Amino acid sequence: MFLEKDDQYSVICHTRIAENCLKNGEWHESKEEAQDWVEDECWIFSGEGWICLNCNTHFMRNLSKTRRDKELNSMLPDGWGDDLEVGINTVR
Repeated sequence: MFLEKDDQYSVICHTRIAENCLKNGEWHESKEEAQDWVEDECWIFSGEGWICLNCNTHFMRNLSKTRRDKELNSMLPDGWGDDLEVGINTVR
């Protein structure tokens, strides 16, 4: 979950699946600071590790595409057939 290099820490992206994956977050002097950074940047904790926003976007686009390709929208309750949201709107 953490990389350590030269007494600095960075959180690793758990999936590393998107072409533009960040691979890891910024470097900090402690694990706590590194984790605070990914939380502030809205990375997603999967229960197994942190996922960067680029990988999350990749997953969400693939979910939407798979659902459309398999024509699963018609099986969903009313209102659930809308396109999945990609990304997280943040307030800064």
